[in-house]
Amino acid sequence: MAHKFKFFLLSSLILSAQSIAYAQLLDTSSAHNYNPTDVQVQHMEYMEFLEDYETNLDTSLNLFYDYYPTYKKAFPFIDLGLEATPVLSLSQSNRQQLKLRLGADQMSPYFYDDKIHIYQTDKPFTRLNYSQGANEMLSIVATHAQQISKRLSFGVDYRRIKNQNFYFSNLENFSRVRMGNLFNTKFYTSYYSPERKYEMVASYIWNRSKNVEFGGISSDSSFNSQSGRNKLNNSSVNFTDGLGTLAQNQFKLTQYFRPGGLSNDSTLDASLSQFDQQFFISSALKNERVEFEDKSPDSLNYGFSILPFKDSSYHRSIENEFGYMKTIGNYSISSSIIHDLSSIYQNTIKESFQNLYFNTNAVIKLNKINFRPQAKIGVLGYNAGDYSIDGILSTSFNNFNVIGGFSIQKVEPTFMQNKFRSNAVQWQNDFSKISINQLHGSVSTNLINHSLKFDITAENTNGLIYYHDEDKIAQYDNNLSWLRAIVSHQFLHDNFGSDFNLTFQQTSNQAILPRPKTAISGNIFTQFKLFQKKLKVQLGVRSFWFSTFNSPKYNPYTRAWHNTAQSFESTPPIQVYTNARVKSFCFGIEFFHSQQGLMGENYYSSPGYPMMPRSLRLNIRWDLYN
Repeated sequence: MAHKFKFFLLSSLILSAQSIAYAQLLDTSSAHNYNPTDVQVQHMEYMEFLEDYETNLDTSLNLFYDYYPTYKKAFPFIDLGLEATPVLSLSQSNRQQLKLRLGADQMSPYFYDDKIHIYQTDKPFTRLNYSQGANEMLSIVATHAQQISKRLSFGVDYRRIKNQNFYFSNLENFSRVRMGNLFNTKFYTSYYSPERKYEMVASYIWNRSKNVEFGGISSDSSFNSQSGRNKLNNSSVNFTDGLGTLAQNQFKLTQYFRPGGLSNDSTLDASLSQFDQQFFISSALKNERVEFEDKSPDSLNYGFSILPFKDSSYHRSIENEFGYMKTIGNYSISSSIIHDLSSIYQNTIKESFQNLYFNTNAVIKLNKINFRPQAKIGVLGYNAGDYSIDGILSTSFNNFNVIGGFSIQKVEPTFMQNKFRSNAVQWQNDFSKISINQLHGSVSTNLINHSLKFDITAENTNGLIYYHDEDKIAQYDNNLSWLRAIVSHQFLHDNFGSDFNLTFQQTSNQAILPRPKTAISGNIFTQFKLFQKKLKVQLGVRSFWFSTFNSPKYNPYTRAWHNTAQSFESTPPIQVYTNARVKSFCFGIEFFHSQQGLMGENYYSSPGYPMMPRSLRLNIRWDLYN
């Protein structure tokens, strides 16, 4: 009966979708003109300085199928071969957040951060993204924004990525073969009074990741000797019954109180620019849990015989911030005090911390020069004596945008770097604070059909903490320098487009901070219009590559990437795609790793973890608004 009901519901949805598609999409007559969706995004970090800064929602066709967040956030990177698996960026800074953290960051490129944005739209807006491919690859992304009234808004962002694991033959629990799931949800609601002297933003963020931790294939030579479908079910893995989970949730309420202003009974000005000062109070309840279990531990993986076990680390915190901002002419300064009460449970052992921080930010505007300094100091608790000082200066002239900045940090290591209690490995370190100094700058310009940007970062770190061997952690007490330069070029013409990013890197010690010296990502496409220019079509190909280096390898039970002496050669996956759009409906097909078998059979995304096999993927995006 349940199957019949599901079939009836699915049939109804298909028939409804066909009817809607015909009515809204395929009618290209002049009587039904299409206007692009008008949706702006307001970022809360600018509200602190009473800035009405908004950006337009991206409605472009190119790369609408980019459901894999690491392409945007972490390139170049290595992962475990599947979307939504642990990721290590190969070009990221060593800068750290000044706060008490567990330090399980292997899924950070996938998780929503705690920055809240607010959609501004006159009409209810919904965006649906759907991607499906072989090996039960599935991605669903949904965004909905709505102004319930002029001063009350609501929005939600949702994402789910699912992947079936493959390249296995000796997993104990076959049901775990399908275990590869990521969930993200970000919800907000905002309200302000008629004169906007009071404003409130409430938000809730929930992230969850669950993956089979198979530890990589047990024999690279066996995998390399096979071809085609033989690879899928004839490659034994190291962990036969391992599972990893990482979950986060946060509820946050921020309130703004703004004395003064220009509003009165006859004229209501709802802009933020009418005020020159505000008080703000923010309260947040945060939870983070990290788990790893192995129901059939093999002594070859751990170095000794061990019984089935589950490790668990849990961080719960209540954070309150009280601050005041004042604007005088072209100068604005904001200062706040942050109190954080944290409890950390690690395998039944509990530790509590009372943390106190002082934070100050400023905005200084002189003609076309904009300078934003920021300083945060740890006063009491886990981060006592820590400090982080940053500054960004930006200006523009003759069609050039110039940005320069600096960063000075001295921070305590994360909790799991100092204390780690696992059934497989334990340590208790007394590492010193990590000192990080950085200079960075960028120059960008837009010509007729070209966009060009040059970005450079120079960083020196003393006391960098790194993982090595199978289960070791250490601190490098000497200075370590890192230099990165990125050249980006975009070209867009009526019938042709491309974008390339070229990254150069140099580290003073590859054994401590291994990085590929060169990386490149590229996308080339042609585009044209059909059916009275109502249907826009793209045909393109993209790929990425980085130079050979000694790559870190992921360790499931430490949830960290450990340095190795193993040389790793990147396999550039060639992805052929076609996109099309009619009105607000985008659809396309992507052929991932299309050259599999044509350029060898030994392709990996990181040491021991093969790249996803060749697969055909369907991608859909639909913007709905009333």
